[in-house]
Amino acid sequence: MTSRRISEKCEMVEGWTLTHSYFVAMNGFFDPSKRSAVGPNDLQQYPGIIENTGDTRKAAVTKQEILDRSKGDGFSKFLIILQLLWFITQYVGRLASHLHISQLETMALAYVALCLPPYVLWWGKPVNIQFPIHVTRESPSVPPTSETNIDQPTPKSETDADPMSLVQVPEPDIEGWETITILIATGMIFGGIHCLGWSFPFPTRTEMILWRVSAISLTVAPIFITLVVGQMNLGDVRGLLVLFSVLVYSAARIILLVLTFGSLRSPPLDLYQTLSWSSFLPHFG
Repeated sequence: MTSRRISEKCEMVEGWTLTHSYFVAMNGFFDPSKRSAVGPNDLQQYPGIIENTGDTRKAAVTKQEILDRSKGDGFSKFLIILQLLWFITQYVGRLASHLHISQLETMALAYVALCLPPYVLWWGKPVNIQFPIHVTRESPSVPPTSETNIDQPTPKSETDADPMSLVQVPEPDIEGWETITILIATGMIFGGIHCLGWSFPFPTRTEMILWRVSAISLTVAPIFITLVVGQMNLGDVRGLLVLFSVLVYSAARIILLVLTFGSLRSPPLDLYQTLSWSSFLPHFG
């Protein structure tokens, strides 16, 4: 959302693409004199980012030059998405064929559901770029210059924590309710998918009850956490509600993780039965 808003501000810049906006949000342009990344509101002041020639503004760095630094391409992203879609297809196929599905597969489905949207939305996002592009701010006394020297030691602009190489992204310039809606929807989808295991066979009745209570907690707790997390105050009832919801959510995640692997000690026999039609489709695994 941050990148799309940057693209809206730069829609009159010739050659500017969503990839450029992602690169800005990733702190990809670095000003050595200020020892800081160039923010979205300062792009016009750097001729190494946006060139001003008369009445025309043009992107100084092309999309291809940015993607040339990327460690990923469309083909690798396509393979990952294809693998995730294949897993979803098998899960739905087992449901339609009334075959048993393990709790582990249900938990994996919840993570897959949250992985697909970023891969699709970040299709044009550069991956795992380690060094930023150096740019110099325009000055009346110094001719506008820009440099892209990546040999000088500078802080890395990305970390390896995210599969799509998300870096230190600045605070998103979006409306509060949009953020709240996204966080609530994400939490409810993640918890709601765990509810698919509501009627799965469990080794004991206690484990079945724990699974159901924990799945409901994962679905409901994000609503309370997100709506009042910005107003948290330990002396306030709302703050205590958030604190309690966080504890319940954390406990539910741990319980579900333990139950997921614990259920594998006595799985039903049809868990090992493969779908008949899957053998006719070319696939790995």
